[in-house]
Amino acid sequence: MHVACVLIDHLPFKLEVRRDPGLRKRRAIIVQRHGSRRTVLDASPSANSVSPGMSLQEALARCKDAVPIEADSASYEQEFSTILLRLGNRSPVVESAGLGCAYVGLDGLQDTYGNEERLIELLLQTVPSYLEPQTGVSEGKFPAYLAALSAGPGRAYRPTQSLTEYVAPWSVDVLPIEWEVKARLHSFGLDTLGQVAERPIGPIQAQFGKVGARLWRLAHGIDDTPLVPQRVEEEMKESLTFVAPIVEVTALFVAVDNLLGRIFSHAKMRGRYSRVASLEGTVYNKPTWQRRVIFKTPVGNRRQALFVIKASLEGLALPGPLEDVSLTLRELTGESGQQESLFRDVRQRQQLSQAIAQLKVSQGSNPIYQVREVEPWSRIPERRVALVTYDP
Repeated sequence: MHVACVLIDHLPFKLEVRRDPGLRKRRAIIVQRHGSRRTVLDASPSANSVSPGMSLQEALARCKDAVPIEADSASYEQEFSTILLRLGNRSPVVESAGLGCAYVGLDGLQDTYGNEERLIELLLQTVPSYLEPQTGVSEGKFPAYLAALSAGPGRAYRPTQSLTEYVAPWSVDVLPIEWEVKARLHSFGLDTLGQVAERPIGPIQAQFGKVGARLWRLAHGIDDTPLVPQRVEEEMKESLTFVAPIVEVTALFVAVDNLLGRIFSHAKMRGRYSRVASLEGTVYNKPTWQRRVIFKTPVGNRRQALFVIKASLEGLALPGPLEDVSLTLRELTGESGQQESLFRDVRQRQQLSQAIAQLKVSQGSNPIYQVREVEPWSRIPERRVALVTYDP
């Protein structure tokens, strides 16, 4: 499988530098929150002792003069999503591998672009030059990622030696695994991929389970995991910049009403319904404000959508003066009407199906399960029944 890795190293830091050029001369740590826990999302290249996933406390202990900056995740994701869409115009197979890293399938495209060198050049051009993209080409995703790390800013690289020899000198820190696992590898004296490759797979798998088997194969330059193309989600988006920043939620309601009017007047929204609305706004000197509203039943007009959004935002206190706001309608459907069944049990199943669909949208998966008999004759209670996802 011929793969190109398009890598934007330190993407969050580069976007923060574009916002505040003074950060170029300072060491900074981009921090994200997970509940009460604060971990490192990114850091300036000069803070080379700090790794993503590390706790903020340990990062500051290693780099005492670093400045913590709260991550503006919504802004980073939006910028990277735009880049992924551009890459999708070059290849039908594009997989996002986290913020700033994408894998592009190259098989079958040489004839379309004349040669592979031309295609790689076009991939680099899809990324703004100030982000200094790097591209690596190899067989498999992980070797392509290491090749991208070897490439200079704005350049491409392809390993010339065997993959086992190429990956051997690399530190285990480049492995796409959790930071805690990397720390354990270092504690065992396994600092490079070559040292991991020299060990039999048995002891490695005994210590790390399935992750151990995977990292052992990666240490040999073997990565046959398939590319998983990103799903292109259809959505409608409109934005509005305020003449003067707003601080009252009532002014936000007026803006939302205006944006909904623009969206539903669009020809693409005729006969279309939406299940989810997303609001984002720029707050001066603070991370992007965002809010997600899930419609209990899909909405197909301005009035219905505004009613639900206002109810969701009622009593909200804005985090600061909003300079602009954007509204995106997602999970678009083609429903143009609903016809109820005459039979009560059928209506109940339909209502249950719709409720589960709403839960899938809000939770990301179906949280409803049911108990089914598997081996009712078994003497072991755990074998008699099984918990399975409920699908009406």
